[in-house]
Amino acid sequence: DAMIVCTRSVGEGRMAVEEVVAASASDVEHLQRRLQPAPLPMGTMRARGRPFTLALVGPTGAGKTTTVAKLAAHPQAFGGMRVGLLTLDTYRVGAVEQLGTFAEIVGLPLEVVYSPREVAEARKRLASCEVILVDTPGRSLRLAPGEVEWGGALAELAPDEVHLVLPAATAPADLGDLQRRFRLTGVNRVTLTKLDETRFAGNLVNVPLKIGKPLAFLSDGTSVPGSLVPADARRVAEALLP
Repeated sequence: DAMIVCTRSVGEGRMAVEEVVAASASDVEHLQRRLQPAPLPMGTMRARGRPFTLALVGPTGAGKTTTVAKLAAHPQAFGGMRVGLLTLDTYRVGAVEQLGTFAEIVGLPLEVVYSPREVAEARKRLASCEVILVDTPGRSLRLAPGEVEWGGALAELAPDEVHLVLPAATAPADLGDLQRRFRLTGVNRVTLTKLDETRFAGNLVNVPLKIGKPLAFLSDGTSVPGSLVPADARRVAEALLP
């Protein structure tokens, strides 16, 4: 009537016992469906007659700008495709310069958008790209769910994918607030960053379950284009069960 999820030894010597965690078969199947990473729609990027547009949103310091650079250059993401960059992050000091430096080094076009009315022209200038990666400002947990100054510009862009970027060490108690605050941006996937900065692997399970969206990518460092891998089932399992 139940399936074993995992086992572990508890205690030492004569006090040692085997702890078994079990659940019903239907519960295990439900968990597997919730955790299974969904593939990016690579084959249908230009089906709508425009570049595939992916926006990254998340709290301040999550690593969104670095992740944009990794996605643009990594062969397991969009490396090798015609990638354009667009930033809405005109609030953080040095944000445009940081992304601009990367764009100049690798030879990618970059558009800076300050308001929704500038989106159409920016898209025209990036029309020859296959992929547009969108960077957004960080957002404090203290802001109310509707307080997104750049929300109008993001809505005008109508991205095909919106990835919520979170550090792997995000407090589980904050996940509910994060889900509510970024819900209106249309989040449909999650990317976890800074896995190298914590020993806690539980968010590989906690985040997709609490946010209600599948994992897309995992990042464990700052090197570009390295330290980024698709969040497939094998990598998630290896991280959870070292």
